[in-house]
Amino acid sequence: MIFLVEEIYTTVEQRSVYLMLEVKENRPTKEIIMDQATILFTNKGYTGTSVRDIAMKSGVNISLISYYFGGKKGLLEALMVDFLEGYLKELESVQQKNHADAFEKLMDIVSASLTFMQQHHLRARFVLREMTLDSTLVREITSTYLMKEKHIYETILKQGIDEGTFPPLPMNWTIMQIRGIITMPFLHHQYVREVFQLHPHHSHFVVAYQKELYMWLMKTLLPS
Repeated sequence: MIFLVEEIYTTVEQRSVYLMLEVKENRPTKEIIMDQATILFTNKGYTGTSVRDIAMKSGVNISLISYYFGGKKGLLEALMVDFLEGYLKELESVQQKNHADAFEKLMDIVSASLTFMQQHHLRARFVLREMTLDSTLVREITSTYLMKEKHIYETILKQGIDEGTFPPLPMNWTIMQIRGIITMPFLHHQYVREVFQLHPHHSHFVVAYQKELYMWLMKTLLPS
């Protein structure tokens, strides 16, 4: 089974997004449903997407969505949890490595975050957008996953302060600024693409953006 995914620009006012995914015949049905739901939720929104839409896009019987996820809400939760668990796994992996100092560790965290979001750019756009809403699910995810993310940043920044790499920092503000800069191109993908003609889902964007972040973090965190 093959799904084609590409970006086709029709007019200045209207742009349609088509995705290109090559799905092997033996690929788990559950994964196919999650990928196709990500496409639909990203382009049409959660509310604007029906279970029937997802089933048709996935080429499966509608009953399988209830079987695997218990319905559309369960599918939404599965998509968000799957993305955030993968994201945190990358951050935790970096945190466990040996680094020369806290700044090197922080830059590895930045690189891992940007690379993960670029490689999963559709899911990143959708999940980051959903996280701006106030719902029971978002509150639960925040307390579970985003607090872990905050702890990772706190640990690195405190390490840097203790070892003298970083000056004393306003911890909460610094974390919000760093995280905000990392997530901005994916959360505001349309703005970045339309206004600046940049494409956050391209690997060369991540390389260039990471260089800019490196310079900004050097000026912000390292004593002159």
